[in-house]
Amino acid sequence: MIAAGSEVGYRVDESINGFDTTANGRTQAITGTFTIGGTAVSAGQFTVDMTTFKSDESRRDGQFNGRIMDVANFPTATFVLTAPIDFQQVPTDGTTITASATGDLTLRGTTQSVTFDVEATFQNGRVGVLGKIPVVFADFGIPSPSVATITTEDNGLLEFVLAFDRA
Repeated sequence: MIAAGSEVGYRVDESINGFDTTANGRTQAITGTFTIGGTAVSAGQFTVDMTTFKSDESRRDGQFNGRIMDVANFPTATFVLTAPIDFQQVPTDGTTITASATGDLTLRGTTQSVTFDVEATFQNGRVGVLGKIPVVFADFGIPSPSVATITTEDNGLLEFVLAFDRA
């Protein structure tokens, strides 16, 4: 079960009036569960409330919620694991292990299969999982975030840090 302290975010390189920067927004409105047995995650999914993302810029949040992600029509994003994640070993307390994850990511109503690396850390009886999913906007029907004097790349990262407590 996904626990408090979990976070999902986006990161997009942008240029504002010729100055390079990175836009990012975050939310902690995440629900979901994963089934772990032995060294493998056999099933799992998480859902993100897209209406709760916040960045350091209210105008960016307005564009994100409206034209870019259209949260009125697509209020959630989901990830569903489609193949087991085998970590090969049970991590000892305080250690981190890496594996590959494959699943269906749904953003703005479009679902694509994605494969990416995840890191799992076991500490103080809790499992933490970190991942970064590269997202090409056009693949998910997401309009270019570029507007006026702000230009962005055609892709970004969906980042997550999920903390799990035993159910």
